[in-house]
Amino acid sequence: MKDDKLKIHLRIDNELYPLVIDRDKEELYRKAAKQIDYKLNKYRSMYPEFSLAKHWAMTALELSFENVSLKDRNDTQPYAEKLKQLADDIDECIHPKPDD
Repeated sequence: MKDDKLKIHLRIDNELYPLVIDRDKEELYRKAAKQIDYKLNKYRSMYPEFSLAKHWAMTALELSFENVSLKDRNDTQPYAEKLKQLADDIDECIHPKPDD
């Protein structure tokens, strides 16, 4: 099977970053780079007195917060367990086990 990798160069904050990625993920990487630039520029505008390191830290914090929030929102395991328990309870009511 052929390795479907692609070498790209992403520009983030006027610096080029070479990456080797899965070909089908290219658009996501490019969108991510644009999102980083957007957030960096937002923090530069909001806090012009801050250092570059602080702008990067605030950008990283915001992106990490978004990531954690999405993971928490998409964690369906507790719901799946509860649904299985409810389905088992319903099944028991519909088809009770004979008394021994």
